[in-house]
Amino acid sequence: MKKSTRALLGVGIWLVIYFFAVYLVSSIGFIHGFVEMHDWLSNGEISQLTFLIVSVVLIFVLAKGNLATYGLRWVRIGQLIKPVVMAVAVCFLFFVLSGIVMTVSGPPSAEGDNPITSKSLLNFILTVVLLASICEEIFNRGLIQGFLSPLKDKGIKLGKVHISLPVTICGLLFGLGHLCLLGNMDSRIVVLIVISATALGFVAGYFREKTDSLVPAIAVHMTFNIVSGVIPRLLMRLATG
Repeated sequence: MKKSTRALLGVGIWLVIYFFAVYLVSSIGFIHGFVEMHDWLSNGEISQLTFLIVSVVLIFVLAKGNLATYGLRWVRIGQLIKPVVMAVAVCFLFFVLSGIVMTVSGPPSAEGDNPITSKSLLNFILTVVLLASICEEIFNRGLIQGFLSPLKDKGIKLGKVHISLPVTICGLLFGLGHLCLLGNMDSRIVVLIVISATALGFVAGYFREKTDSLVPAIAVHMTFNIVSGVIPRLLMRLATG
């Protein structure tokens, strides 16, 4: 397969799975009804599970026994230190940018029934920190980046760091994928999330490629969600007694 064809096909696969998982599955009658019957469940979790199921099936079909190509291998614990530190740095960048934007343009508008901020702490940990981090990484850095891995010799050099084409494509797609939050959150916050998610995607993709494993990418994603979501909630609880 030509490299340009593989790149276009990879983006096409991402788009089909993304729109199917985010916009179509939740509209299926019995699934919509099931979500409506359970307060702890939202369309977001349905999308995550769809990412997981479709990605795992396609990985087993495409891998032809070589699952390591799609990042399904373990790493040493020491190999997680740098990815986690980088995730914290990206989160700090998000906080700084958010502070600047809100200082200049005012506080965010009311979020109404935002399915993310309305979650309890335990629900947030289970669905955002664990479920979303694992499912989205298996989809983005597992299936798509694994499919694009023959293109990793292409890319750009930033000093001594090689940012490959698969890392770039998956990082951009991952960031843009968060535009689905529009309508549920203040648009300024969504833009900031897209920027930080893109940066996070590049970090996760880089370490996924460097280690040939999804584990560092999942660690990056979980760390960001913990630092940006769980810790502020705990601090708020302490502050309000």
